Amino acid sequence: MSVQIKRFGTTKDGKPVQVAILNNGKLEAHILSYAAAIQKLLVPDRKGEPVDVVLGYPDVAGYEENGGALGSVVGRFANRIAGASLTLNGREYPLTKNDHGNCLHSGAHGFMRTVFTMEPAPTGDDGVLLRAVSPDGTDGFPGTVTLEVLYTLAGSGLMIQYTATTDAPTVINITNHSYFNLNGHDSGTVLGHRLSMDAPLYLETDGDLIPTGRILPVAGTALDFTEEKTLGRDIEADEQPLKDGGGYDHCLVVPDTGLRHFAWLTGPQTGIRMETLSTLPGVQLYSANSLALSTPCKGGANYGVRSAVCLETQDYPDAPHHTNFPDTTVTPKAAYSATTIYRFDIAPE
Repeated sequence: MSVQIKRFGTTKDGKPVQVAILNNGKLEAHILSYAAAIQKLLVPDRKGEPVDVVLGYPDVAGYEENGGALGSVVGRFANRIAGASLTLNGREYPLTKNDHGNCLHSGAHGFMRTVFTMEPAPTGDDGVLLRAVSPDGTDGFPGTVTLEVLYTLAGSGLMIQYTATTDAPTVINITNHSYFNLNGHDSGTVLGHRLSMDAPLYLETDGDLIPTGRILPVAGTALDFTEEKTLGRDIEADEQPLKDGGGYDHCLVVPDTGLRHFAWLTGPQTGIRMETLSTLPGVQLYSANSLALSTPCKGGANYGVRSAVCLETQDYPDAPHHTNFPDTTVTPKAAYSATTIYRFDIAPE
């Protein structure tokens, strides 16, 4: 296993950005200090040839523009908060409005637009530790929050461990927004990818993709991936949730607790299969319905609509407004922590 930390570039305001290259002979991951983003993830295909399976940009400027939040760690609160406001301990906190009057991915100054510090993992693990501080009042959120993200290669998997602390009660929901194309980041549509998920329920949403509070069964709907099917099979189904999202853009419920398996995703051309495990209660399935980037991408690639799929492990969107959702409140007495693993192999013929 090797960990190299190198210079990647400089932000518009002169801050240096580093890249950590993790390699254990099975996988190679390139992690940026900007947005703690996964910039490259090289996985062997059925012929043993390395394939870069995540979308990304070749330079810092692309990540500063950050169209699509490619590979970025998103927080303080990933996904949507209705009305761009939340109430804690009887006090209302107005948040930045950036999505039809709602707050999406924490507004304008979240962790996806932050330069983290970066160092080799101090625990003896073969990995890299990133750390950033979000001051009290950032985009309206209360409390000063310190986030640590630990990336490690564990066999054929990339493990992401999040820890966040706060000096005042706040809400926290962290995810990684990597876009996966297991045929290769520049190989076009993922509609032929096969997906299965142990996710029997989903969150009903309104036309702005804000949860209504109802948790419904996927059975009989296009959101049913409890049996493996291609992403493209039902994506154009005449169902309101898909019309609202322009395809898949929905939070599904991951049953049970602790670190557990819930998904298999397979790229048919390479044979690469990705298993996803998480400690979190939900996953946002997003089929890149609005991805259209003007910023130059890796290798001159042209990423377009449905050229990747996201499996964003997370707490439920808009949880602060729904008492029947798992509580996302974090206090100084109890830190936030979560783990996600993306593990790779070759799908059986």
